[in-house]
Amino acid sequence: MSSYGNYQQYGGNPYADAPAAEGGYGAQNPYGNAPQGAAPPLNHEMSNYSQASNYSQAAPNVLTLQDFLARVDLVKQSIRNLTSNVSQIGTLHQRSLSSPDGSASAQLENLVTQTQILNTQIKDNIKSLEADALKTPSEKGKNTKSTQVGNLKRNFDAELKGYQKEEQTYRQRYREQMARQYRIVNPEATEAEVQEAANADWGDEGVFQTALKSNRSGAATSVLGAVRARHSEIQQITRTLVEIDQLFREMATIVEQQEAPVIETEEQTQRTTDNLKSAEQQLDSGIAHARRARRLKWWTFWIVVIICCILALVLGLVFGVGKKN
Repeated sequence: MSSYGNYQQYGGNPYADAPAAEGGYGAQNPYGNAPQGAAPPLNHEMSNYSQASNYSQAAPNVLTLQDFLARVDLVKQSIRNLTSNVSQIGTLHQRSLSSPDGSASAQLENLVTQTQILNTQIKDNIKSLEADALKTPSEKGKNTKSTQVGNLKRNFDAELKGYQKEEQTYRQRYREQMARQYRIVNPEATEAEVQEAANADWGDEGVFQTALKSNRSGAATSVLGAVRARHSEIQQITRTLVEIDQLFREMATIVEQQEAPVIETEEQTQRTTDNLKSAEQQLDSGIAHARRARRLKWWTFWIVVIICCILALVLGLVFGVGKKN
């Protein structure tokens, strides 16, 4: 699958390092052990199929077309949930930019964690359906299954790109807010100094103390604390983007891993089919040859019988005439 291999810029829980006092996100990795209580929306929808992300553990036999399409519908619903989550994440980002109490950041942490888990489940489900489609014989709906998988991939790709764009947009807005806040503390700072501050590691206490040298008022300390929080959130958004890219690459890698054995199996099946056809042709040829041999034997038998009759007739006539004379 080619489209998923073209993304190399983005990809753990994006929100791992922010101190709670600064309104940042938590430290759980959505691709590792999900935090208890953060059950993703997909779990409920996939209850009819045990664990939705474990289609690959199903029986080796291919799904019937009816079962396959039922699972496609469940993945479509999960993708719609992803669309809703991305929209809510954008809303919470906006609240986080304008809310000093950090409540939006706490909600954002939970929603981002669930969304990353949902992304992983959708990826696993699509890949499992794709593996089933690759194993399906042409006469049992292979083309229909492949078409459905292709549609799911395109829809999931579009939603991931939307999520990616949302995070990139708010990363830039967080940086702009950091620059404005830094100028409040250092109104005489040049543009280069502001940009350097925006890219500085504000988790480093040395950077924070250096910024306070020119202004040690209580207001400056508060503003720089907000700057540090924004820097932490930028780092966390960057991690989200890295995770999204990781999803793209995993999709591409799984395709390559699944296609190789499937292609080999198809080639073996084709060779077996060819061998069977050759054997059938040889069998048909042998049967035809045997029939011709049997016919030849009967013809030979009747020719011998006829010759014997003719000889008997001739000999009878000859000896019969001789006796009369």
